[in-house]
Amino acid sequence: MTIMLLMIASILFLLGAGFPIALVLGVIGVISTFLLDPKYMSGIPHTVFNTATAEPLIAVPLFILMGQIIQQSKVAERFYSSVALWLRPIPGGLLHSNITVCTVFSAVSGASVATAATVATAAMPNLERLGYDRRLSTGTLAAGGTLGILIPPSIPLIVYGSIVEESIGSLFIAAILPALLLVLMFHLFIFIRALIDPDLAPIDKGASSVTLRELFLSLGDILPVFAIVAAVLGGIYAGWTTSTEAAAVGVFMALVIAAVYNSLNIKMLRKVFIDAIMLTSMILFIVIGAQIFSYSVFVWGINSTIGDFVGNLDLHPVAIFSVIVLIYITLGMFVDALSLMLMTIAIVHPIVTNLGFDSIWFGVVLVLLLEVGLITPPVGMNLFTIKAVNPKILLSDVAYGSLPFVLIILMAVMLMVIFPKIVLWLPFYA
Repeated sequence: MTIMLLMIASILFLLGAGFPIALVLGVIGVISTFLLDPKYMSGIPHTVFNTATAEPLIAVPLFILMGQIIQQSKVAERFYSSVALWLRPIPGGLLHSNITVCTVFSAVSGASVATAATVATAAMPNLERLGYDRRLSTGTLAAGGTLGILIPPSIPLIVYGSIVEESIGSLFIAAILPALLLVLMFHLFIFIRALIDPDLAPIDKGASSVTLRELFLSLGDILPVFAIVAAVLGGIYAGWTTSTEAAAVGVFMALVIAAVYNSLNIKMLRKVFIDAIMLTSMILFIVIGAQIFSYSVFVWGINSTIGDFVGNLDLHPVAIFSVIVLIYITLGMFVDALSLMLMTIAIVHPIVTNLGFDSIWFGVVLVLLLEVGLITPPVGMNLFTIKAVNPKILLSDVAYGSLPFVLIILMAVMLMVIFPKIVLWLPFYA
């Protein structure tokens, strides 16, 4: 326990000093392994090699590439405008469009910041022009972006599955109902707020002038995106493709759509590949560092010691899990989502499974807890992303507007603790 506390303190200190998370986890893992016994150092190269060549992780760069192609091909702007035509008459108007488009684009990006940035870029001009409440509108964009790490193909779920050796397909299936529940709760909140105070989301006077022909034509910008989602997720759920094969199909379809929209050119491809390589490299280096740290935790026997300690506590499992939730909420305010998951999973996962919670269930709930960190200051990445899209917006407005959605996410976590079948029902029958 003393070694574990020293390792955690060292990690927090080095992160606070500004060192990269991948370097911190890797170095702490190497040093602590050496201090235990130099003979265990021979296991580190094997850990690095096995991590770098893990087949499930091949899907990560492909899904990132697919998302980058969609983002750079201007599909988002056209898709948002078309969805807005359908949803403008509903109380809440474009705020519903924010959540809906974030939901769909989450299924083709797998990343939160990319989803928030893409949809915010398309949405902000109309939200400002129509006089929507700035706090609520930016809050929907920041919160909608968090769906990017929950809705498959979720990169954190892929990484989680590869580390704890759970089926990526099962994790993706398990995330469907929680994602739909969360999206429904977001829409319901917006609908109620807009009914109570219509001035928050003024009705677009042009909404009533939209013709059936315009709605029909708008499907030309909606259906291609849904086609990618159906091909990628449908192939995984039906068992026709692995997550890696589905990602490759998604990349191909994204390239076809970009070509149809006349966005496919050498300049665009160069930017897409450079951005995808940079983001993939960052993620994989963090994963490798986290696996070295996990190896050190294992050889020290920390995970089994903690598991035994927790098992002997005279507390209800839900009480212990509630403490874990509070820890994640607190750390999420200071550490980005993927880094937080990777630096804690080696210690927390054994605790949770020893308490009797299902590993797949925990993976989905963990991602929900990581979502909270994305929209809480001072390091909520989605808050800064929305502000970067429109520098005139105050960061405090984005944070305040996101607060109700933080509470909604925590309500969803509570429902999944009370009713775990929300997560486990689909994987059981798949």
